[in-house]
Amino acid sequence: MSETFSDPTGSTVVSAPTLYRRSGKVSPVSLVVAAAVLIPLGIIFGAIYSAAVVYLPFIKLRGLVTFFVGAGFGVIAGSLCYKLKYRNWLMAFLTVIGFTAIGYYSSWAVHPALVIGAGELGEDFVPLMIQGFDPLMIVGWMKGIYTDGIWAMGAGGGGALSGWGAVAVWVLEAGLIFGTAFVSGMAAYGNRPFCEHCYRWNDETEELAVLPVSTTDPAWNQVRNGNFDALKKLQIDHDSDASYVELRLADCPTCDESDYLSAIGITLTVDDGQLKKNETDIFRHLSVTRQQRDEIVEFAAAMAEAVQLMKEEEALNEPSGEEAESSVGEEIDPNEPS
Repeated sequence: MSETFSDPTGSTVVSAPTLYRRSGKVSPVSLVVAAAVLIPLGIIFGAIYSAAVVYLPFIKLRGLVTFFVGAGFGVIAGSLCYKLKYRNWLMAFLTVIGFTAIGYYSSWAVHPALVIGAGELGEDFVPLMIQGFDPLMIVGWMKGIYTDGIWAMGAGGGGALSGWGAVAVWVLEAGLIFGTAFVSGMAAYGNRPFCEHCYRWNDETEELAVLPVSTTDPAWNQVRNGNFDALKKLQIDHDSDASYVELRLADCPTCDESDYLSAIGITLTVDDGQLKKNETDIFRHLSVTRQQRDEIVEFAAAMAEAVQLMKEEEALNEPSGEEAESSVGEEIDPNEPS
């Protein structure tokens, strides 16, 4: 886990620990399974999305459906990449985008048949849906919408959206679908380390330790370079209750060859009345030995106890409400005898 090199005398020197990097491996079987699962799902979900857009009466509701469909595409593909043990970020990204593209293309393919309706098409309804997958059919349908319009806009139902207004809606729709799919897909895929020895993802411990310290403390540089005793040199920051640092561990539960430490700066903010947790990496997934891991766990337990005692002491030293009022009165009463 640590890089090694030889000095001029020929002896081996252990350098600073390294940050985790995925191996880039993806099993061919995983690719086949992903294709077998995602292609039919993309076609089905694309058709359902197209039906929702056609038949929902409210434009705002259509916008919400577009957002959730994009997020759904991402979650499904990203979760499958995790289950199939992709260790390649680019392949996971391409799988998410590819699945989303299949769904989006399918929504356009079945769109003409859904707009015309099964009642009017009769037995030609299903054949038209199948024919719609021809790219030339989709291009022709888009040209028809561009020229003549299709959606009634406004309370009176007049004025079909066409021309560049329709193009703008398509661009916005595609951007929303693919953008939300990317965000949700990469979040579902995650960034956990993978143990190649045991062929499994590491378990990650959230909030192993919560440290009331600054993210810019110089001791972090020493920790990053492998001096984990420098954790004891971190200076407690008494001035800010809205920021702190979390220590997290990602380790393989079945071997001692894949242990990693992360230090994440946390800033709490309030957005629209909701408490929001913003993360900033000091370092993420720094390799550690099992002995170092155990020492860090002990340090975390001792720090948690120390922080709790500090909070209890501060609470005891705070004046009660009556004492505070009395203290203020003594300070501002001009008639108080000296």
